[in-house]
Amino acid sequence: MRLVERANAGGVDRRGGIVAAGVERVLPGDMPVTLVAGIDLTIGHGEFVAITGPSGSGKSSLLYLLGLLDLPTAGSIRIDGQDTRSMDAATMAALRLGRIGFVFQFHFLLPEFSVIDNLLIPMRRKGGSSLAAMRARAATILASLELERETDKRPDQLSGGQRQRAAIARALANDPDYILADEPTGNLDSRNGGLVFGILERLAREDGRTVIVVTHDLDLAARAGRRVHLVDGRIALAGAVGD
Repeated sequence: MRLVERANAGGVDRRGGIVAAGVERVLPGDMPVTLVAGIDLTIGHGEFVAITGPSGSGKSSLLYLLGLLDLPTAGSIRIDGQDTRSMDAATMAALRLGRIGFVFQFHFLLPEFSVIDNLLIPMRRKGGSSLAAMRARAATILASLELERETDKRPDQLSGGQRQRAAIARALANDPDYILADEPTGNLDSRNGGLVFGILERLAREDGRTVIVVTHDLDLAARAGRRVHLVDGRIALAGAVGD
């Protein structure tokens, strides 16, 4: 059974997935710093991919480029056949809002809002539905993550595992095709980390979403369908888990 029923895709072409071609990111300065270089990577729809590597290897930098939170110095990122290099800021922001959901190590829930109101923020920004419909969808998402009793609580009234599940719920608010998670279990104990990783697995394998997870935990990475290992900003290993 799916976590959350998918909305009608509205004719979106899902053949392309995310394609990085010759991607490089260099921080300018007197001594430029290369974060990632020479990245060629294709991630298809419904894949569950773990990005691993030592500290400073460029894992998060690559994730932010794939999710359009940062722009490459060279190369291109294509999403479902669309070359994002030609997009203006507003078009790129709309693409992120409607098609990509983000989960971070620190949940970044707004502390002054209830859990359900945290989900309503991206929904209201996107628009297109009545407030009643938005609230109903938010409640359904929270129930699918076993948070139906926590909807009116503030983030500081939740456990660490509940806060991270609420962060995943917020990432699902606008029914994205892509879920990008940066060390989502790094702040959790092993039990809650396993539960959160299990939810991400189900989003790919049962919901058909593309899930890309940065993790330092190789045991959790082994549960992904494919692993991409970075060293010094370059792909050192890429293949199906277990190969």
